[in-house]
Amino acid sequence: MYSFKYPLFTRQLSFSTLLDLTEKQEAPQPYPSRPIRPRVAIIGAGITGVATACHIIDAGYDCHIFEAGSEDHIGGVWSTVNETSSLQVPSSFYKFHPAVEWNSLYPNRQEIIGQVKKLWDNYDLAKRSTFNCRVENTYKEDGKWYVNDHSFGGFDGLVAAVGTCGEMYNPGMLGQQHFKGKILHSSQLAKSDVRGKNVLVIGGGASAVEALEFAVDNGALQTTVLARSEKWFLPRHATLNAALAATVGDRWGILAWIIEFLLRLFFYKELSEMAPPVNSEKGGIYSGTPICNSRVFDLIRKGRCSWVRGDVQHLTEDGVKFTRRKRGVAPGGEGETTIEKGQVVIMATGFKRPQLNFLPQNVRSSKYKSPNWYLQAFPTEDASIAAINCTWLDGIGSIGGGHIGVYARFLVAFLVDQQARPTTWMMQRWVDLVEMLKRPYKGGPLAFVTTMELYFWFLFMAAAQPSMWKWFKFIIQGPEESNGVPEQFKEAPIKTSKPVKFNPIYYDEKSGRSVVAETPVVLSR
Repeated sequence: MYSFKYPLFTRQLSFSTLLDLTEKQEAPQPYPSRPIRPRVAIIGAGITGVATACHIIDAGYDCHIFEAGSEDHIGGVWSTVNETSSLQVPSSFYKFHPAVEWNSLYPNRQEIIGQVKKLWDNYDLAKRSTFNCRVENTYKEDGKWYVNDHSFGGFDGLVAAVGTCGEMYNPGMLGQQHFKGKILHSSQLAKSDVRGKNVLVIGGGASAVEALEFAVDNGALQTTVLARSEKWFLPRHATLNAALAATVGDRWGILAWIIEFLLRLFFYKELSEMAPPVNSEKGGIYSGTPICNSRVFDLIRKGRCSWVRGDVQHLTEDGVKFTRRKRGVAPGGEGETTIEKGQVVIMATGFKRPQLNFLPQNVRSSKYKSPNWYLQAFPTEDASIAAINCTWLDGIGSIGGGHIGVYARFLVAFLVDQQARPTTWMMQRWVDLVEMLKRPYKGGPLAFVTTMELYFWFLFMAAAQPSMWKWFKFIIQGPEESNGVPEQFKEAPIKTSKPVKFNPIYYDEKSGRSVVAETPVVLSR
């Protein structure tokens, strides 16, 4: 247990309750009259939003979740996809909280939503949430964050957790009024839609793979994927996937060349035509998110489906007019035009990317734009904002995992300890350093990250700043003995080799402002 070495506080406290100081006491100056528990506003009730809320509560903070949809949207995009949808990566990459317990290596939608709702209930997040509340803007007044207006009071920190998948993206297709069959989005499929039909899948990403497998498994006569460009496929093998996520692309592309060579030789084999061209600047393994799937190649080899590359021209009465291109020919280039026949067209076009327009203009108009922020999540203008997982563009194994908790605990340290909070100059210099060390990427140095790279920067920045040393174990490891029950988290102190010293934040009732105490508080065992 820990105790405050300050006259105002005489009782023993665990770390997670040290900020839950709601007693009304007469405090000597210069401290305000009543300390309160700091709060964090979380925008979004998807996996990232729910997990972040739990981690914030673990650390002793309070929070409030704002969700644009109804309670049916708890879990984000996973609440809207098909019942048969499942993770494309091993579940070990998706352990977004210590209390999550997977029963399968590649859990499906039902299991994922079940784990999210378990956290939701255990942490009693319903009383900390507002649904059907679209956040239009956030702003800061006198050191407090406000969401839309003053209705919900002020917040000490702000978390954007809107994810990378928002509303369904279903662009209209030229000639679709002439098509005699069904046109469906890949997230809204029923078995009866594809049984006994020739199915055409428009798209070439993870959604297309899922739609292909759905059609094959539910009795489609033949399934053809019409992909615009090549994508890298990785074998669905937990150990290999973990090994690749533990790599970092070098500036000269040597490691990428080796990995690509081995993939063509041992995985693609006779299907190497499906792989991006050699020395392709756009198609490098460290340039875009690869597809983790082994089954597609097996289905192609068995003749149960086909995967072709080219450009969709328009829909006809009985299919799609399509120009097949050879590998290396750019989209829109020359090729052989055919009519791909089918009774069902599945639009595997994914989802619209949510925008961060509700954040203040100054963090969006800076030279350092998302995803090129401090540790990819903190705008260089204000470290009291954390955009967790919604700035992510491409990577290997670097979304949906344990780093959600690390980001949340970085935010806690920044809010509680003024000395630990990085300055704008420091955050911008860090982005410059990453850009200098990494190979150039379209979109900036943080447009592509692997799990190894992400955790390297976490460790480096926590270790390189003396002001962060007292928070190191807490940020990287989190509260000990975590099992998902808030009451037990509150009794689980963080073990530190040295006392934790920081300047606490108080609320001054007279001025209505947050005040940083001049005299530091020390936590010791």
